[in-house]
Amino acid sequence: MEHLEHPPGPEKEWNESYYFNFYDPRTCIGGFTRIGFKPNKNEAVGYLFLFYQNEILKVVLQDKVETVPERIQVGSLQFVPEWTLAFSGKMAGGEATIRNVDVRLKYAPLHTEFSYLACVTSQQQEICKVVCADHYEQMGLVTGRITVDSCSQDIRALGERDHSWGERDWNAPDLWIYVTAPFDPEFGINIAQMRINGEEINTGFIMENGENFPVLDVKAECITQDGRQKEVLYRISDVRGRRFTLKGRVLNTVQIPYRGRGVSVLNENLTSFECGKKKGYGIAEYLVRIE
Repeated sequence: MEHLEHPPGPEKEWNESYYFNFYDPRTCIGGFTRIGFKPNKNEAVGYLFLFYQNEILKVVLQDKVETVPERIQVGSLQFVPEWTLAFSGKMAGGEATIRNVDVRLKYAPLHTEFSYLACVTSQQQEICKVVCADHYEQMGLVTGRITVDSCSQDIRALGERDHSWGERDWNAPDLWIYVTAPFDPEFGINIAQMRINGEEINTGFIMENGENFPVLDVKAECITQDGRQKEVLYRISDVRGRRFTLKGRVLNTVQIPYRGRGVSVLNENLTSFECGKKKGYGIAEYLVRIE
């Protein structure tokens, strides 16, 4: 496993973050969660969003830090390598409802973690530093239990984790697309596409039977409505010369605003995917610039 703690750089928005997502189609329960540390701002933020059947539950937690702590935790939200996800507390639901939620999940990796630096040139790496210095991805099997009020559900799902560090300026990219599409324990697709200062950068990998094959090129198409993605299509080529067509239909969306030099909204889209005859679920993340 990659190193989980790094000494902060001088940038005010220097950030070390850890992210997980998952979806269990059997129970119609999924979610995504992130813990991020910004020691130069004495800031720690953790959030958890659950797609709980026909409802979206959310909680945002904050704390103060002076450095990147060894324990990946904000309030009662905790990630324990390698890996347990835990939360116990109240989450806000629809129509101002409050739910009592307990999350206990284990995450078992399906392959060796993949660094996006395997896909970029040294010049592109320099351009990307405004969003991260390095970025690791890894698909896995998520098992455990989620309890909402008095109702408990056993979870068995595919998911993905990422870990990144460095400066994180959400208002720097003109384009940001991040997609996680695990289909089964032997196959999954991860892509990211960004445009910064006129330079378009494509990264990601094809996971096949535990091996990672870097992505070379991504052509993305999207149907949107009122600033939200509805359908997505990606034409992908990898280092072995193979071509993949990944189609997605957005099922639900969480919008997360970021304010800095401008205002951007990050759309976390729970999406059903198809690639050939394979079907699965994952996240299609889009950054939308407001101003």
